[in-house]
Amino acid sequence: MSESGDTVAAAARKHGYRRRRCVLICVSFAVLVLLLVAAAAAIVALAVLRPRDATTELLSVNATGAAPSVVALPTVNVQLNITFLLIVRVSNPNPAAFRHGAASMVLLYRGAEVGSAAVPAGTVPSHGAETLRLNMTVQADRVVAAAGIGGLLGDVLAGEMEFEARTEVSGRVKILGSSGGAPRRGRCAAS
Repeated sequence: MSESGDTVAAAARKHGYRRRRCVLICVSFAVLVLLLVAAAAAIVALAVLRPRDATTELLSVNATGAAPSVVALPTVNVQLNITFLLIVRVSNPNPAAFRHGAASMVLLYRGAEVGSAAVPAGTVPSHGAETLRLNMTVQADRVVAAAGIGGLLGDVLAGEMEFEARTEVSGRVKILGSSGGAPRRGRCAAS
């Protein structure tokens, strides 16, 4: 009986070992499948929710005023500031609304800053657009200094003056009604 009892106990241990091994393999396979599904879901979520840069479109430009001034000391210097009303459309291609704070826009001519405008705070809806009205002040003396008289005349005679507008806006993106994480900074450049 001891011999048959030993063989029965050995068979029971062997059966228990096989059963634990089978359970371990099944659990490992299930965890692997779950990890693969989670990775696939993360890839799809990143592809769909990947933040895209906003696009800007200049709709109209109107000169609204001019402010000449003469500085007498130390040398005579004539300055002319021209104010333009810019109507700009900002389009948000993202699936979440973007709420931004106030910022400033800088106008560059040949790499030199020649003007500026204040950008008011607002919200650009998801897959939507916001129209902004900006007052841009351009300093004519800085335009002349950036290109020189010859360069400025050359650009005017060619019928083309290339300006670049830059602005950096910080704000928050709302996903599913809650404000998402840290502020996202966006850069918008137009020429």
